Amino acid sequence: MRTALAAALSLYLALVAVAPHAHGLAGGHGAEECAVCVARGGEVAGPVVPDLAPSPLPVGAVALRPGLAPVVGAPLGAVPGQSPPPSGR
Repeated sequence: MRTALAAALSLYLALVAVAPHAHGLAGGHGAEECAVCVARGGEVAGPVVPDLAPSPLPVGAVALRPGLAPVVGAPLGAVPGQSPPPSGR
């Protein structure tokens, strides 16, 4: 039953799309083109591919900012017998 209903509906839609039709009143809903007229006047898709090449990289040496000085040794308080300086003096 579903197959017959689907076939009948697809046949009906194909006939409606092919048949000439009127767009109704000029001032109301008929001012815009219907979907069938838009599909009839559409361009056929072509094999044109957009340019997807990566942008060229700038040529030259990259100037980097100097980094921080390397940290050496243990922090204060990490070694037994070593304590941070007293605060308040």
